[in-house]
Amino acid sequence: MSWTPLRRAVVALAALTTGLAGLAPAATARAADPETVVAAATAFGLGSYSVVPITGSGDITAELGRAVAAGPTSAAPRIVHLRAGAFTVKSSIRVGDHVYVVAEPGTTVTWGGKDGQLLWFSSLTAAGVYGGVWNGAHRGSANVLAAKSATVSLHRLTVKDASHHGIAGYLKSFLTLRDVTTTSNGTNGAYLEASRLDAIGVRATLNRRNGVQLSKGSSGTIAASYLDRNGQAVTGSTTGKVGHGLGVESSRATVTGTSMTSNKVCGASLTGSAVATFAASRLDSNGRHGLGTTAGVTATVTDSTASRNRYNGVLASGSGTRVTLQRVTIKWSKSYGLSVPSRGTAIVSDTLIHASGKINISASGRGRLALLGGNTLTGAKSHGIAVSGKSRLTITGPGNVVQANRGNGLLVSGKGTTGQITAAVTVAQNRKNGILVNSKAKLATVDCVFSGNKGKRIAKKSGGKVTILR
Repeated sequence: MSWTPLRRAVVALAALTTGLAGLAPAATARAADPETVVAAATAFGLGSYSVVPITGSGDITAELGRAVAAGPTSAAPRIVHLRAGAFTVKSSIRVGDHVYVVAEPGTTVTWGGKDGQLLWFSSLTAAGVYGGVWNGAHRGSANVLAAKSATVSLHRLTVKDASHHGIAGYLKSFLTLRDVTTTSNGTNGAYLEASRLDAIGVRATLNRRNGVQLSKGSSGTIAASYLDRNGQAVTGSTTGKVGHGLGVESSRATVTGTSMTSNKVCGASLTGSAVATFAASRLDSNGRHGLGTTAGVTATVTDSTASRNRYNGVLASGSGTRVTLQRVTIKWSKSYGLSVPSRGTAIVSDTLIHASGKINISASGRGRLALLGGNTLTGAKSHGIAVSGKSRLTITGPGNVVQANRGNGLLVSGKGTTGQITAAVTVAQNRKNGILVNSKAKLATVDCVFSGNKGKRIAKKSGGKVTILR
């Protein structure tokens, strides 16, 4: 899957310039501004603005602090310009409202302090950063860029090596990220708490915990991004550990065209009362689940993949959890393609699940599994579908195929476990029975299409009961 890179028009802006008292004079003509300044002004949607260059070298803490101080207004915003070079900041820089820090390509600003944030945005209506590499140097317990009750735009920059979060938003902040890389940070690449995120073209990779974490009533839209290879702090078992591409805790997320692959734990993990939608995305090759859930979450996945995960492709677990899959491809899961345990619910349509290490779809522990139309379940090392532990299966749509699995095509097992098939299923070439109803389970089914199964079309064992619907 590939995504078209973001495009930005770079235009020249002509406007009056005013000086800034106590600071270096602003540029007198917009045509004289560096190309990066013009591009940044366009990205931030600025009309007229003043420009303050940083002229020092090495430690620029004092000069940068003065340059970004409060004072500008929405009618006269300020751009603080950093030329290419290596700079150090040794104490937290508090950025004023309507101040935009713009760094040239080849600019690196390294944190030399202890606790706090390299750049701190608090109680602002508009501010931003464009360009440069912002390096936390793994010092103290600092975030690199952090906002509290602030609206902040970040464009075309790299944040790395924070001891805590690379980018953080707290207490009703609104962060806009465009073409941002946040990597190798001590906790999360980007962390939002009771805040909003609008992210396009983000690369959150190689962070020690999550690529992006939305917590405590946050909301986020993420598009055309890469949340890959996170969870670098995780070793050994992945059980109960945090190390995901995307974490959503009691928050809402809308994800499109995004890769969440090769993370140490899950591609995406939903907890609390999370609600998330995933479209045209990849949840592949993760250390545990492609999509992991706990009780009480809602997820919808469409036109996406969840393949080669080392436990389940998709987990729909827990009371109140509801996962809907439509046009999803799940292949080569080490255990289950789709697992629906512990009172979870899954609704599946037009989905391919192939070659799971155990069962293609498993419902257990009072899980609820509904297959609508057009699903294909093939090549599992055990059963195509297994329903047990007082779970319930319904198959209501046409065009479902359960084929070439090494166990039974469908196993319904255990007292209190039930199944109902009201649209004919094609059950073919499974190495055991087409359908086995076992251990006092009950199945009501219309006539299905059976061919090439090694055992019976429909087998009953140990009190299993089958009713044919006419």
